[in-house]
Amino acid sequence: MKPSTQKRLFAADRTIRGIVRAVTVPVFVLLLLAAVNTPWKQIFVWAFFAVGAVWLLLIVCRLCFYPFVKSDEEEEMEEKLEYLLNKNHAEVLRNAQEYSPLCNLTPLQEAKVKQRLHELPANPRKTDYIYMSYIANYLTALKELGKANLNNVYALQAWVEQVTGKRTPDYNHFNEALASTTESKVAKAREDIEHLLR
Repeated sequence: MKPSTQKRLFAADRTIRGIVRAVTVPVFVLLLLAAVNTPWKQIFVWAFFAVGAVWLLLIVCRLCFYPFVKSDEEEEMEEKLEYLLNKNHAEVLRNAQEYSPLCNLTPLQEAKVKQRLHELPANPRKTDYIYMSYIANYLTALKELGKANLNNVYALQAWVEQVTGKRTPDYNHFNEALASTTESKVAKAREDIEHLLR
């Protein structure tokens, strides 16, 4: 099911739920009034049947939507999970601000390296993600030149996100890309960095 359709069904379900809650009390009030012998009893009976029919129809609609929409518990669980993930991501980024894999560089050289990493092309399929092979080649070249320590991969991944302004793949893909660089591309990146640091 398309996300847009799922959103519409979810919105309709929540709207119907609100209406059912609002109509439930009048239905039972009309039922009580229809049960009492008063001069308006017939009016209350008809009103009860009219409002009760709408109430039942709305309940049937909710039952039809039930398999296609999230329950309150699922929605609450997703919100909690998203909150925890965002909190964890923010903490990792905060730690990345204090961490830098770069070493043996002057402040000016460090700024140049960061700018070069920032300028590397984005992933052509997902433009908000880094192009991992380029980053891996440059990081490996920096390591070979003795200008970077890549041992703390978790912090490195967050640092790369901070410096490039782009997202990185999950930890496993990030780690695999660092380990699977080609010597010719690393050599090209090394030449570029050496030229940059002159």
